[in-house]
Amino acid sequence: MTMPPAFTAGEFHKAVASSPNQNCVQVARKQGWTAVWDDKLATAGTTAATVLPADELLVLTDAEFDAFQSGVRSGSTDHHALTVTPRDDGAYVFRAATAQPVAEVQLVFDADELDAFLDGVRNGEFDLA
Repeated sequence: MTMPPAFTAGEFHKAVASSPNQNCVQVARKQGWTAVWDDKLATAGTTAATVLPADELLVLTDAEFDAFQSGVRSGSTDHHALTVTPRDDGAYVFRAATAQPVAEVQLVFDADELDAFLDGVRNGEFDLA
């Protein structure tokens, strides 16, 4: 696997529909890569310049993330590099179906976080500029 670049906390953004003071799905894109992060993983010491550890990120190529976004917009996310699986407790688990810098990374979001993220995907908020 070609190694993705390091991502800092300040490079990530959340969907407009996300609550301003709540934790959310965050997305960053650079150098042909897209990273997904759960900002609930931030600590008191996390600043915009903090390089996020690979075990907190789901990293996809831009093409893989764009295919996921296209699937969301068309109503089908089956067989994409980013998977979203509901749990019995109402939470949703994000995983990458592709090789990752750190194996077995999963991010857990509630229904509101997922809805805001999907709204952002549908509205093109995570598209490449």
